Amino acid sequence: MRAAVMWEPGGPFDVREVDLREPGPGEVAVDIHACGLCASDMTLTTVFGIPTPVVLGHEGAGIVSAVGAGVSSPAVGDHVLIAWITPCGACAPCRRAQSHLCSRRRTSREGEGAGPSSPLSIDGTEVQQGMATATFAHRTVVPAIAAVALDPSVPFVVAAMMGCAVPTGVGAAIRSARVQPGDHVAVIGAGAIGMSAVLGARVGGATRIVSVDPSATRRERAVAIGSDEAVDPEELASMSPFDVVIDAVGRAETTTAAWRATRRGGSITVVGAGRPGQKIEIDAYELFHDEKRLVGCFAGGMTLARDLPVLVDLWSSGRLPIESLIDGTADLGRINEVAAAQGAGEVLRTILLPRG
Repeated sequence: MRAAVMWEPGGPFDVREVDLREPGPGEVAVDIHACGLCASDMTLTTVFGIPTPVVLGHEGAGIVSAVGAGVSSPAVGDHVLIAWITPCGACAPCRRAQSHLCSRRRTSREGEGAGPSSPLSIDGTEVQQGMATATFAHRTVVPAIAAVALDPSVPFVVAAMMGCAVPTGVGAAIRSARVQPGDHVAVIGAGAIGMSAVLGARVGGATRIVSVDPSATRRERAVAIGSDEAVDPEELASMSPFDVVIDAVGRAETTTAAWRATRRGGSITVVGAGRPGQKIEIDAYELFHDEKRLVGCFAGGMTLARDLPVLVDLWSSGRLPIESLIDGTADLGRINEVAAAQGAGEVLRTILLPRG
């Protein structure tokens, strides 16, 4: 089958033939019809040490094409969305409705009955399965629990966005920040997650939403998608304090800016993936005196097994216009072109179509 292989940390991708074994006990094979390229896919090898060679991708939707022994659901022909978080359901976070923080989070190499090695190889040499999903491919093999049932009425191109970017941003707004009707909200970063947070803030009833980004192109796009205003980061400090600030970048300087832009009694939610070792300095008296709340947010506080129906309902009702985040589609063979355009901020999200 055809897949995009990253041979060295940071790329580029090499679209070529890769061997994929059939699903074993407890596993399913999924033909990938659409997948998104998330910014984190580009940092997994350079920042977080995922070994190469590797097939990345974790925003994938498709159709189950084969099932292993012992699998009763999903069935061949079912539409599914691939989940990169597959909670155990029994640990302390799972029991407290924090399944996105599962301490025994399964991957496709740790699922019930799954073998210990990657299902991918080239000429007998193992290729890593990035995020235990590897959706930059015609087909992938994952545990049955990672193939979440998808309403067939949802287009695969839209569903792919529900794999990571949309639940992360929307969840940051409605689950972690708990945006309320009448809130004034600022969102730092106007990438796919930041703009998903804008859509989530609108769902929560925010009266005013301001996007903050250094790119004029992204600022213009932010207003088109739903922000009331979009400003350069240098303008944020002079604006009236906000009830809620969502940092969708996650750098020390952006979190500090978010802190300073928040009113007394307001909240700051950091959903952007920070870098290991970065430190944030907060005045201890200000923390006490101003009662600001600084909250981390992993994956939007959502898991697909629990929250995909919520996202589908919001989308189908017209309250979550996911299509506004999508610039177009491209064949998997153009993945390097897509990665460059997204990295430069020229487009927000182009969905890859591995099967054409």
